[in-house]
Amino acid sequence: MTDNLVIRAAAMDLGSNTLRLLVADVQDSHWTAVGRALATPRLGRGLKPGGRLHPEARQAAKREAKAFAETARGLGASRVALAATQACRLASDGPALVAELARELSLNRARVLSGQEEARLSRLGTLSRLAGPAEGALLADVGGGSSEVVDLGDETAPPLSLPLGCVHLGEAYLRSDPPAPAELKALTRAVEEALRPLAGRTCRRLVASAGTAATLGSLVLGLTDYQPEAVNNLEVTATRLQGELDRLASLPLASRRGLQGLEAARADIIIPGLAILRGLLAVLGLDRLTVMDAGLLEGILLDDLAPIGA
Repeated sequence: MTDNLVIRAAAMDLGSNTLRLLVADVQDSHWTAVGRALATPRLGRGLKPGGRLHPEARQAAKREAKAFAETARGLGASRVALAATQACRLASDGPALVAELARELSLNRARVLSGQEEARLSRLGTLSRLAGPAEGALLADVGGGSSEVVDLGDETAPPLSLPLGCVHLGEAYLRSDPPAPAELKALTRAVEEALRPLAGRTCRRLVASAGTAATLGSLVLGLTDYQPEAVNNLEVTATRLQGELDRLASLPLASRRGLQGLEAARADIIIPGLAILRGLLAVLGLDRLTVMDAGLLEGILLDDLAPIGA
């Protein structure tokens, strides 16, 4: 940003599972959070490529986005930007929903991100808070409908967008409560198959952002109130990740919803989300990962303000 200019702005990330809001003061590409909000419209529920968004999910997304835009402006945000990801990429009426939100909420910017754009913005947001080396590191943004993998140390490297999301995996493989062993094995095989493009990839560090990673950090820390900066840069070993996955997979959904550190609305999709992270560590031959809260949402915010004077 222009020297000494502080802009209060807001960003919304409309994904396959959640809608997230960040209101922040931004100066010279540095940001300080002023307010946050999270809703779970589950926009990607039951969605097939080229299909239409579930009517109830669509209405929930519109309702929550309106409330978030009002919250942002109530906090003094001079700009409000929204970006939508996999659910709106897949749905035939996804772009129309985003256009409606732009018009009805008078958003400064609203768009459906391509997989490559999503990866670029995830990288931008993650680097705004990442400690330690980015060279040789891969960022995995595990979402509800897709996962993006990007080289953190080389902005020219093409990102990889995988049709591997925790909402879709949960719907496809986990039908018993708690999940049956055969279902968990089928889930593992599906993850391994989808991650084959990463086989043989050289990587010294795995950084994971988005809801699954943040939830893993919250579970490891046992947070009663979620704290983004406590989660940022938390190191979690493969052994600890497997332990959390085993624990959650052994519990019925009602019990998972009551766990400290686990948002109730994510209890039904956390198992496939953690299975993706486990699969990433395995295919990359790593024994730990770095958890980040900062990622796509922060990237949307910074990218929206870049033309103003970054």
